[in-house]
Amino acid sequence: MNTCLSETPIQKFYEKETILITGGTGFLGKVIIEKLMRSCQNFQKLYLIVRPKKDKDQRERLKEQFEHFIYSKVNPLAKEKVSLIIGDCSKPMLGLSNTDQQELQENVTIIIHSAATVRFDEKLKRAVAINVIATRDLLILSNQMKKLKAFVHISTAFSNCHLNKIEEKVYETIIDDKLITLTEYLDDQQLDQLTPKFLENCPNTYIYTKRVAESVFNKYGKGLPIVIVRPSIITASNKEPVPGWIDNLYGLTGVLVGHESGFLRVMECDPHAVADIIPVDMVANIVIASAWNLDCKRKKDSIEHPLIYNIVSSAQNPITWFNISAYTNSTIKIENDKIKLSIFKFFLHYLPALLIDTIAPIFGKEKRLLKVLEKVDKLLQSISFFCIRQWDLSNKNTQDLWKSLDQKDKEIFPFNIEDINWEEYLYDYMRGIRQYMLKDDLSTIPDAKKRPKWLYLSHYMLLIIIIFVFGCITWITICSFKIFG
Repeated sequence: MNTCLSETPIQKFYEKETILITGGTGFLGKVIIEKLMRSCQNFQKLYLIVRPKKDKDQRERLKEQFEHFIYSKVNPLAKEKVSLIIGDCSKPMLGLSNTDQQELQENVTIIIHSAATVRFDEKLKRAVAINVIATRDLLILSNQMKKLKAFVHISTAFSNCHLNKIEEKVYETIIDDKLITLTEYLDDQQLDQLTPKFLENCPNTYIYTKRVAESVFNKYGKGLPIVIVRPSIITASNKEPVPGWIDNLYGLTGVLVGHESGFLRVMECDPHAVADIIPVDMVANIVIASAWNLDCKRKKDSIEHPLIYNIVSSAQNPITWFNISAYTNSTIKIENDKIKLSIFKFFLHYLPALLIDTIAPIFGKEKRLLKVLEKVDKLLQSISFFCIRQWDLSNKNTQDLWKSLDQKDKEIFPFNIEDINWEEYLYDYMRGIRQYMLKDDLSTIPDAKKRPKWLYLSHYMLLIIIIFVFGCITWITICSFKIFG
């Protein structure tokens, strides 16, 4: 791929710019940083806010960050322009020292705010601190940045999942400062009791706090050059830094790992519902392109409201959960009926696990399957909301942005979802899971493909044995009653 410097409009935009990135150690953050450093390496400086570690100083943490193989194609000169700033997004003003705040205010021209806690079951206090308060404090800091050209905030396409149709605009939220005040003064136990009232039609604290964070821009972002990028379910990379790269167990990845490991046999899901997944590299590319586009628009006209981009697949290239199951050769049974789901879970998950855990000590093995299943259930509960519903997600702004790109920028920063071949993508995704999550050599794939099928057959053989034994016991009991009755 051609990534010649200073050749395209986007690359020219990032020349001599000073960029601040939060969340740079996260999955999406790593991909954004790698792409900027490889394709826009003529930037002036790149600040990364990273949490402190007692056993490592800034230089060690910086070295550790860029020793990862995904940075292997990055020019070493670009790495030299990166500066680590110690901070913590769970603390007031992102845990930045006064000196660092002043340095950022004097120099930063572009902000990419990727930091967030993406745990669906996060305590409300921590979720508000990282997802809401950190966003507010960064906006307050940004108001003193005289050179600021773009503030790109990464939200989620499901921040307004209480609506059937979600457009590319900021929706009003009736609570923001009040919520912040409550979380600052109440303890976790008190907040746990109030959390259901706060969430109402939100499935978890992550979605709720991302919704509130967007509303913060209405009050603290006035007059600032703001872009909000809303990705749907972020999944493995499509092409860059390598096809199928993934480094976390959230969302669909956790399901596919459960399938590959043989622990997951059934899940709550509507097979005909659209699975709104989006590759991480496409999200990184639109984040980079959106800052350039905002600057172009501001040069032509004043912009009063944040530019919103829903980066989703459902609007242009939808894929159903059934098709994902087919393309990944999944043996997981997807069921939307609650009663059937409970029955299948009992026979396919808990009964075999209970039996194996019962006999494990006989062979000197540890009882662990029931504990594993508890974690699997926790994962399934966190994502089931998105597996049985679908939304009408508008992405007109995203399509318009894609059409406005120079042809060379389209080649370097692709995010057109129509170009994805889902069968090929999911093939790479599954290989990526084996290589990067399960740490298996790709040479083991032929044997590994047999494992889920054997486990699937083993489950049913075990069920047949259990039913046979149960039937024999029942028959003997009935016969005993007849004899002695």
